[in-house]
Amino acid sequence: MRERRATQSKRQPTFFTRQYAVALAGVCFSTVAVTHYNESKVSQCNRLVAIVNQAADAQPDALGLTMAEDNHRLMKTAIQLEGYADRLAFTDFSDPQVQVFQSQFVQLYRDISRASSAVVTAPTDNFQIVSQVNRSFIETQERESPLVQKVNQYCNAR
Repeated sequence: MRERRATQSKRQPTFFTRQYAVALAGVCFSTVAVTHYNESKVSQCNRLVAIVNQAADAQPDALGLTMAEDNHRLMKTAIQLEGYADRLAFTDFSDPQVQVFQSQFVQLYRDISRASSAVVTAPTDNFQIVSQVNRSFIETQERESPLVQKVNQYCNAR
């Protein structure tokens, strides 16, 4: 009985076992690659929109509390939007138009983040600078709605 166990434990993988393992790994890799690149436009749009919706929820609807609370909310928003921009930047899309939207949202979120930080760090004693950074912040935020509409048009088109 001991000899049989010793013989079984010393067995080396045969050519056919190795060939089977390599073939199985190749099939798995090919399946994942084909699935990724054949992902439908709808599913890619859904992934993009999910991140965009999370980023929209992170942005404050209105400001106007106290200056300290506004600054805290704007800095928190700036940090969160940088995170969503990074998340979008590292998400793979195969649809060329979705890739264009992806890069536009990444740029938009980075711009809003910078504008939020500029509002917080603007010297409060210089009305002209405060007015300029506030205007820039609002203009940057206003770029989001038309971009969302373009995404909706593209993703809902058949």
